[in-house]
Formats: sequence, structure tokens, C-alpha cells
Amino acid sequence: MKNIQQIIESKKEKILELEKFLYNNPEIEMEEFRAKEKFTELLLSEGFDVDGDIEGLPTAFVAHKSSGEGPSIGIVAEYDALPGMGHACGHNLIGAIGFGAATALGELLEEYRGSVYLFGTPAEETGRGKPGLLAGGYFKKADIAMMVHPMNFSALASDLVNLEGYDVTFRGKASHAAAAPEGGINALDAAVSFYSAVGLLRQQMKDGSRVQMIITGGGSAVNVIPDRASLRVEIRHREIKYFRSLVEKILRVARSTAEAMGCTAEIEMFEPPICCMKNNNVLVGLFKKRLVEAGIGEFQEYVETGGCSDMGNVSQEVPAIHPWIRMVRPSSDAHTSDFLRDADAPLAIERMYKMACCLAGVGEEILKSPQLVEKIKEDFRSH
Repeated sequence: MKNIQQIIESKKEKILELEKFLYNNPEIEMEEFRAKEKFTELLLSEGFDVDGDIEGLPTAFVAHKSSGEGPSIGIVAEYDALPGMGHACGHNLIGAIGFGAATALGELLEEYRGSVYLFGTPAEETGRGKPGLLAGGYFKKADIAMMVHPMNFSALASDLVNLEGYDVTFRGKASHAAAAPEGGINALDAAVSFYSAVGLLRQQMKDGSRVQMIITGGGSAVNVIPDRASLRVEIRHREIKYFRSLVEKILRVARSTAEAMGCTAEIEMFEPPICCMKNNNVLVGLFKKRLVEAGIGEFQEYVETGGCSDMGNVSQEVPAIHPWIRMVRPSSDAHTSDFLRDADAPLAIERMYKMACCLAGVGEEILKSPQLVEKIKEDFRSH
């Protein structure tokens, strides 16, 4: 029987082919049609069944291979790029790692009973992919879900905070700004007042809270009292209970401001809610063991990033891990041109293969010892 490292070695050419394709053909969220086609081509050649007909997600897919009743291992692939910046978040590597790990486990199904799923999740940057697959019940097919994210540091677990985003539109009444200003109701004044009120509110927010705002509309002519003004607001915090209270407070400020200024306020969510990460301790322990075996010994056990990912949503429904692994220079921050260059550099490629081995190694341990599934689920239920 081949070991994981030997299997990954035999698949290096295909893994690298996929990584290079994704890197050289970046597609932004919900436009990843060429990426989906490439994944499908390679997965079919590995004997996987591929379901590409996912309602509401034309660039998503779910690949599956089974040898019978047994543990069901879920691997997550991301592949959307950043607008104007290509793969400056390393999703080319995430996609290739996921493919490598899933197909390696697919070969092991000749020895073990169980199933392997590769979840092709588009639009991570806007949080639309994984919630869509969750809503369709696809993640419930797996006992666990795993992925690795490239970064300029290594950490086994992190917070991945809660996030919600809203468009707030104030509507007033237009009037000639010079001849009849008293006849107008200034929606832009309401927007500015709301923006300022939230700025003052930040003094009383818990540490780690983030409220980012931009004004997206504020009138079209300087000599007309604006009858419409709009803002985009994103709210983040890691503790779910406090996060909910913070969201309600911010939206209450918007409504109160509108009432005080004589306007109306329309509030619409512009992106799906993103949940904090629920790290599974058993899976983290299994991954840590494989990471050390791969020769990567410099890592933090846990890190608070302030960032977010729709992998957090998955972790609330299925036992999951989302470790960060240094695959770029320490000076290369995500979403920068430096990170983009490093995401296809020798260190990234070397660690891409190692991370495919690590994820596949965790899956192998579970396939070999099915009783681990209950321990993983016990940990999931306990917090």
C-alpha cells in the first residue's frame, strides 16, 4: 500500500497544473467558470463523480468518491480571485491543496471504506459560496470539513469573526438649495449624522469590534437639497452574543437618525452573514501531528486575526478546521502585490504539496480509525 507522501508525489504534475491554471487565469467571485471547468476535468480523470448543478451557484461544484459505508471526509477548495489583484489571497494554492488532498484520499478508498468529498466553493471574498452549499445541504454529506489557508504566519486555529454588511439609504425631499432650502429634507445630512454618531459610539464598543463605513451616494447636484443618500456598513466582532447586540445598536442609530432628521431609512443586507470559527479540537490535534511530521514546527496554537471567512459558517454546522500556514514571506501581507508574487513562488509550491499531504493524512487517520468520528462530533457538540 502506498503512503500519502508517495500518492501526492505521483499527483504532483496534476496539482501543479491546477495551481498554475488558477494563478494565470484569475476569476472574481461568481465568474469562476474556467476554474470550475478545470477542476471538473481533473477530478473526472481521477474517478470522481462531479455535481456541477448547484442551485444559485453556477460556479460551484461537489465532487464525490466512495468505497462504501464509513467515515465521510470533506475537503474544501476555494478559487476566486480579488478584483484587479489576481490571487493576492492565495486561493490558487487553496484550490490546488484541496484537489491534491481529495484525490490522494480517493486512492486510499481502495484500502478503506468511506467517502471523500471535494467542495468547490466560489465567492469566498464576498461570503456567498459556502452559505449557498450549506443551504443546499451539501456539507451535511460529510462528517468533517477541512481546508488550509496560505498566510505569512502559521497557526493551527483562529477566531474568524462574525460579520454582517448593510446598505443604509436615507430618503428625504429635494428642493432648490438656494431659492427654497427650507422646503427640503436633506438626506445627506442624515447620512453624515449617522456616520458621525457611529464614530462616537466606537468609544463604548468592546475591544475587537469593527464598524467600517463608506458613503456610496450623497446627491447629484450641489444646488439641490439631496433627497437620497446612502452608506455601506460592515460590522464585526468575535463573540456572537455581543455581535448581535452591536448590530442591533448600529441599525437602531440609523433609524433614530432618520427620524430625527425627518427622513426615512431603508436597510438592506448586501452580503450573507459570516459566522465566527468553531475550531474542532480533535481535528486540530490530528492536523498538528501531521504538520510536525511534515517538518513545519514553527506555528502558533491560536491567533486572533480580526478576519473572517465563510468557512466559519461551515464550522457552525460541521466539525471543521481552517489552519493558517506560512507559504509566503513574513513581510507579505494578504491582498497585496507582494502576496500575489509570493503565491506562485517556490516556497508556496513546496508547502502546497506538504499541506495536501497534511490534510490527506488527517483524512487517512479517520478512515483508518472510524471511531474518531464520534470523538470529533463530541468535541463539536461540547462548545
